[in-house]
Amino acid sequence: MLSHLSIKNMAIIESLALDLKQNMTVLTGETGAGKSIIIDAISLLLGDRASTDLIRHHEEMAVIEGVFEVEENMPLKEYLSQLNMTVEDQLVIKRTIKRVGNGQIRVNGELLSVTQLKEIGQYLVDIHVQHDTHRLFHNEYNYQLIDRFDVTHEAEKKDHEYRMALSKYNQAKQDYLAFKRNADETQKRMDLMLFQKNEIEKVQLKLGELEELEERRNLILNSDKLHKTYSQILQSLTSDGGALERLYQAYNSTQHLCSIDESLSPSVTQMGDIYYGLEDFINVISSKLDELNYYPEELEEIESRLNELQQLKRKYRLEIPEIIAYYDQIVHDLSMIEDVEQYETSLYRAVEEAYESVITSGEQLNEKRMEIANGIKAELVEELHDLQLFNAQFDVEFKRLNTEDILNTIFFTHGIYEIQFLLSTNKGEPLKPLNKIASGGELSRIMLALKTILHRGQYVSTIIFDEIDTGVSGQVASSIGSKMKDISQDKQVLCITHLPQVASLADYHLHVSKNEKNGRTITQVKELTVEERELEIARMLSSDNITESALLNAKHLLMQN
Repeated sequence: MLSHLSIKNMAIIESLALDLKQNMTVLTGETGAGKSIIIDAISLLLGDRASTDLIRHHEEMAVIEGVFEVEENMPLKEYLSQLNMTVEDQLVIKRTIKRVGNGQIRVNGELLSVTQLKEIGQYLVDIHVQHDTHRLFHNEYNYQLIDRFDVTHEAEKKDHEYRMALSKYNQAKQDYLAFKRNADETQKRMDLMLFQKNEIEKVQLKLGELEELEERRNLILNSDKLHKTYSQILQSLTSDGGALERLYQAYNSTQHLCSIDESLSPSVTQMGDIYYGLEDFINVISSKLDELNYYPEELEEIESRLNELQQLKRKYRLEIPEIIAYYDQIVHDLSMIEDVEQYETSLYRAVEEAYESVITSGEQLNEKRMEIANGIKAELVEELHDLQLFNAQFDVEFKRLNTEDILNTIFFTHGIYEIQFLLSTNKGEPLKPLNKIASGGELSRIMLALKTILHRGQYVSTIIFDEIDTGVSGQVASSIGSKMKDISQDKQVLCITHLPQVASLADYHLHVSKNEKNGRTITQVKELTVEERELEIARMLSSDNITESALLNAKHLLMQN
């Protein structure tokens, strides 16, 4: 339940702090005093979108804070655990709305997003505002309402499965229709890919070939210079009396000295390494010299091949490894669409499979919804009888969407059946859609009856009714008040009303008024004593002209509570 609410600098509210209690609390006061602003502030704590228009004039920010008692709210705690938050008894939500810059949301001190706050809000409070009754006319709301009655959450799971199947169907259909629209473009693209594939295949590319050819060309172009240099090196090293021969003689002489002076052994070994290293060097130079032998046509062939590779690079604007990778991609793409008819068939088959999946999941979802609807119809009629609709009959109609055209069917987002609530309030009259027969007062009672059933055993501990009694009076108003009173035995109920019959049934009565302070309008809230309640209810009975008769009626109403 919501145990404390504080509001600062929001609309005409300068500063307001309310300690709220269990059971039923009613808020009354003149129109425009700020009652709905209080409800709007609570809505912001539940994740509603904020606007800077809400900030009080000449102020830079508005701050709303609420304390919720959540000791037994296990679904909420499970969700919070996913956010790595552990909550025992209380949840403190603080929301700051800034005129400049981003606002801020803190839950028990942790920064959260609006989306996360909205998720949390659904476990805390259910708010019914004045226009909510007209949502009963909308097919989408009827889906959501029925699914909420399912405490097993099976309908929610099946709805998710249906949405996933619908998403796959829409994508498969989009792919197929796009293919049909672009058949000519596909053929042109395939022709181009075939040409490029053949062109690249003809060149027979190899990784590293370009670098090898350039290196070989460089050797050939510098062969005369290299031949002369290599020959000079070999001449100086290997000729009679050359460096290799002299080094060998020195090495051989020093080997004899080791038998006389052992300390020379490391140096002799080092000299040996130099000698054998020089031999290896001579072998390398000899090999290089042999490689300089080439036939005259080789350079021409190399130049021709290099030119061919360079032209391919320029045409595709890619390096050779990239052209090879591009070729592999072309081969893969062609394997996918080379047989156009087969490709089209596979696309259409995907549409058929996805279509069947949508139908199957849609039927399963509807079966569950019909089961839920059958479970609540009799219970709802009983609630409507309590609300002075003694002859009420209620039914839920499931009308299947025409799904014969596999490509042109536009499926509903929430299922393959249209759901309508049907009502008859007079004996002998047939059941008809709500928008054809229901008055505003009847809609209010239907919505109240639905919420009465919906919240039995549900985790939400606070229910707010913002003038749900609009359009009713007399005994009907008393019945609506009594129904909210019944709900308040298990839930905290906050109710904005202009009806004395409803106000008199509350356990607590808050009076909202607007006054002037320093030349500006401010909202004030006061919890009324018994005597003050009598005066307020008398005012509501007599339209601000409090008479003795109105006071007596007010006392009588309060005594019945």
